[in-house]
Amino acid sequence: MRSVRINLTPRVASGRRIDAIDELKGLAICLIIVYHCEGMLGFPNALHGEIGVDIFLILSGFSLAMNSVEMPLGQYFLRRFARIYPAYWLALALFIWLQKKYFGATRSWENIWQHVVGIHGFSRLTYFMDITEPFWFISLILAAYVVFALIRRRLDDLSLIVAVAGSLTLLATILYQDNGHVGGLISLAVRIPSFFAGLIAGRLLCAGTAEIKFNLVLGLGLLCFYYQTFFRSTSDDYTLPALGIIAAWIGLRHLLVRSFQGRVFLAAFSLLGLISYEVFLFHLPLIRDYNTYIYYHALDVHFPTHVQLLRGIFVGLGVTVAISICIHWATEWVWSHFKFRRPTASTPA
Repeated sequence: MRSVRINLTPRVASGRRIDAIDELKGLAICLIIVYHCEGMLGFPNALHGEIGVDIFLILSGFSLAMNSVEMPLGQYFLRRFARIYPAYWLALALFIWLQKKYFGATRSWENIWQHVVGIHGFSRLTYFMDITEPFWFISLILAAYVVFALIRRRLDDLSLIVAVAGSLTLLATILYQDNGHVGGLISLAVRIPSFFAGLIAGRLLCAGTAEIKFNLVLGLGLLCFYYQTFFRSTSDDYTLPALGIIAAWIGLRHLLVRSFQGRVFLAAFSLLGLISYEVFLFHLPLIRDYNTYIYYHALDVHFPTHVQLLRGIFVGLGVTVAISICIHWATEWVWSHFKFRRPTASTPA
């Protein structure tokens, strides 16, 4: 037996919006916010909310496999550009200006143009989490979009997807590790498989057909993970737990939709999920850097208590949500004029 053909009944229709995806994005951004709040308040990272990044990657891969396989390549890149860059550039410009005005921070032209393009995550360690830490994610997701464009017509070949995931993960691990780039190693490289796990799930649930070929390509892809784990002493510890959270949420939502309170709870996460990308870009400096700045310089409180910091966090989150809603609405308006709205029909998971 040289291959196994998988034939499933498709569970989701291409081009339709899935309620659970928005809800899970809302859950993911909540986990990330809790993670950053724990660090700011000096609490232990008990919840490991950074796994929200992996949930985002899985959902991104899933959505692309569901909606973008047959899309013309020009339209695909236009949609990705419109979704990523406008909000990112606004956040980038805002925080560069604020940091120069209030902290006197200046940056090299090389640093700035690499951030503008979004390749800073593959450059120097000092650029990786500069300006604001979450911006490293832009480099990862842009690279994922390019890789998807190259393999999207071959999603039926699961062996190829595993091979690409393994080779890219190992390549990133070696490059970051050999250059002493700790940030890229622990934040970016080990998260690459999460995106491809989403691609596989999207392919199976949307198209229902796939094939696993027991060939050299599959073997080399799996050997990459073997080499990474035992010879590079790194492992991909996020993908499986993130898939577990997603599966648990899908099971939980089937119970929640039965009651009014449960539906309100899900609607709240869904609304937050709609602006989750914008919240991701703007939230950290507003709840941390400018929270403490106001206490130190405006209120003359040099050692704010946890209660005081929490008040500032809630104010910062309020400002973040307001900014995010405005930017998301503006982006939707632009999309409507270019005639490539996001899917609006809704279907349960």
